[in-house]
Amino acid sequence: MSVSFKLAWRALRQNLLTTWIAIFTISLSGGLFMGAWKTKQSVKVAFAQSAGGFDAVLGARGSQLQLVLNALFHMENSPGNLAWEQYEAIQSHPGVSEAYPFALGDNYLGYRLVGTTSSLFAKHEWKPGKKYQVKSPGRIFSDSAKEALVGAQVAEEIGLKLGDKFHPYHGLEYNPDTKHEDVYLVVGILEGTGTPADQVIWIPLKGVQMMEGHDPAAANFISGVLLNLKGSSGLVLDVKYNKQGDRATLAWPVPAILSSFFNRFAWLERTVAALALLMALVGGLIILATLRSTMHERRREFAVLRCIGAGRSVVTGSIIWQSMLISLAGVIGSLLIYLFLSQVFSIVIRSQIGVNMGLPFLDNTILFTSLGILALGLISAWLPARKLYCSNLQESLNPHG
Repeated sequence: MSVSFKLAWRALRQNLLTTWIAIFTISLSGGLFMGAWKTKQSVKVAFAQSAGGFDAVLGARGSQLQLVLNALFHMENSPGNLAWEQYEAIQSHPGVSEAYPFALGDNYLGYRLVGTTSSLFAKHEWKPGKKYQVKSPGRIFSDSAKEALVGAQVAEEIGLKLGDKFHPYHGLEYNPDTKHEDVYLVVGILEGTGTPADQVIWIPLKGVQMMEGHDPAAANFISGVLLNLKGSSGLVLDVKYNKQGDRATLAWPVPAILSSFFNRFAWLERTVAALALLMALVGGLIILATLRSTMHERRREFAVLRCIGAGRSVVTGSIIWQSMLISLAGVIGSLLIYLFLSQVFSIVIRSQIGVNMGLPFLDNTILFTSLGILALGLISAWLPARKLYCSNLQESLNPHG
């Protein structure tokens, strides 16, 4: 085995350029496949875990997906407003365990201001067993004061700190010409949660409703209600609002709505997988071409080795070793590319959406992809190794053969 390995190593060094091309092609195909597959899985799980611990959202009549993205992930525009009476009705429903109103409409330097009640931070568990925590010595805002609770990512990126004051800007997009006269005092910085809650500035509900420059009639309206439901009450409320009513939309259940959202990108996953498969095939063909070239250039060397006592298994083993070394390097390269891509995707998604992605390094996808690359190496080596094993010694020694 040691002789076969040495022969393979020498052949790789003699065909260095072709070897590196094969390794790079295999690494890129494996890394792309692992990166695309795992990122899709991890983003889906991260979104499901970053929904703030809510089952449903009640909002204006419109798209359920838009309502979920707007209310829980602070993306998209609000589909409209609800009358305060709608909140009172849903809050008093026996099938509702939690109901928190929220209102949108302003920003600070591009970061959204979300108006809600202080009870959201005092009572709600954004994750089972975990309530929102405020960094000491800060506190939760008062519902009747112009105070703000700043998400961890906002504080980190624009440097807002305890005791700072700021003027909100009208609208969800920053425009320096739309500054409000109101001044808000930062009374607390939230501990990081790895959810979109880190990306917003929270103020009292009345702050948004009665902001200077807003239509006074809007004081009796909200953007929606964040809900947790009891038992099978979701079915009852779904019929009430979505099947029979025409004044509001109940986005429920949140996980199913998010799943339908990700299903829209199934075509992208299939495209990347097909591209990775094509590149893997090209990598296998490059290995095959490299091995056949090696056999042709070194056929007399192999024949001499057999004449001095080396068995057929030694020379054919060198071909297999050569292929497996390329494939093993391809596996390592695939893992490195996968790690790089996952880090880039993780940073982009956290900065844009506020969702922390957890990418498990070792799992079945990674294992099976790595084994698949090694299998590709064995398959690529089989034909050249078989041809070498069956080759005629006299023909191989013929300088004109």
